[in-house]
Parts: sequence; structure tokens; C-alpha cells
Amino acid sequence: MYFKLKKIKQMKKVLITLVAIMTIATSAIAQKGNVMINGNLGYFAGSEKSGSNTDKHSEFRFIPGAGYFLSDNFMVGLSIGYYSDVDDPDGKLKTKTNGFMIGPFARYYKSLGDIFSLYGQFDFLYSSGKTEYINYFGFSDEQKINGCSISVSPHISANVGKGFAINFGFGSLGYNSNTTKPDNGDKIKDNTFGLDLNGSTLDWGISYTFSCANK
Repeated sequence: MYFKLKKIKQMKKVLITLVAIMTIATSAIAQKGNVMINGNLGYFAGSEKSGSNTDKHSEFRFIPGAGYFLSDNFMVGLSIGYYSDVDDPDGKLKTKTNGFMIGPFARYYKSLGDIFSLYGQFDFLYSSGKTEYINYFGFSDEQKINGCSISVSPHISANVGKGFAINFGFGSLGYNSNTTKPDNGDKIKDNTFGLDLNGSTLDWGISYTFSCANK
């Protein structure tokens, strides 16, 4: 009986210590003066069948970045990333678009407890790339494409300790403007605004936060 009570007390001490460490680590993440390094990854693949034809589409995004907490819960930073989109309709012109993006972001955190936090992120991104059109016989043609986007997106963050967190996001509200430059012909401009809730907006990432204050 004595050993059982002693073991229970030891387990309680370990549990209390773990909770304390988790609480300290979580509260320290979104503090003024901290620096965060993060990387977000998004991938979506889908298909649509029409009669005997199947149209395929896929999107890939990788956006690393770094930010600085100007105050508790509020961070500003810079993102730079790579994107790739592929449209492959049956018996039609296949398109491949890829390029790079760069721009500032701002993020505000709201704690939900010791582990989870919500944050909203504002992004302004400039993108530059090319679109390749491939016909049924394998011949291709390229066009340059430049654009910018402004968006606001919701995310949830789960602290896993020692400054590391796993982040998930879905959906965005924003404005996109793209300009395509064919080798021959006039420029083509495409502007869109709205709420985007398709699978391509689903992303996840890992972040690491540390303090650069002098000790």
C-alpha cells in the first residue's frame, strides 16, 4: 500500500511538471520580441468526369517564412515560396503553371488554452512564373505570368513543446490579379475576388519560435 501511494505521488509530480512546461512553452511563443521561422505546405489533387473523359487538376504550394512579434500575439514577417498548378483535361490542351512568390504577412494570435491557439493571417504576395501549354502531340508553348494577391485566412496552431508548433489552415478571403504575356498578342488580365473554400486552400506547416533577447 505504501509503495502504491508513493508511486501515485510520483506520477502526479511528473504530470504537474509536464503541464507546467507545456504552459510555459505555449505562453512564451506569442510574446513580444520573439522570432518565428515557419514553413507551410499545401497540396490538392482532384478529377472531374464528364462522359468518357476525365479532367485532372493538381496544385502544390510551399511557402517558408520568418516573422517577428512586435507585441504579444501580433507578428509581422516575410514569406517566399514556390507554386505549381497542372490542368490535364482528356484530349485537350494541358497547362502547367509554376513560379515563385514573395511578400509580407501579418498574424494575430488568440490563445485557446495551454496547447491550442487560433490565428488570422493577412498576406500580400507578388508572384512571377510561366504557363506552359502542351497539345495532344507533345508540342508546347510558353507564356509569362505575373500577379499579386491579397488575402485573409484562418488557422489553428497546436503547440508540441520547446518552441515548436504544428499549424493548419483552410479557406481564404481575398483578391487576385494576374497578367499573362503571350509572345504574340496583347496582355491578358484576370482579376478575381471572393471566398475560397476548395481543397487547394488546405495547408499545414511547422513553426519554431525562439527569443533573441539578451540574457
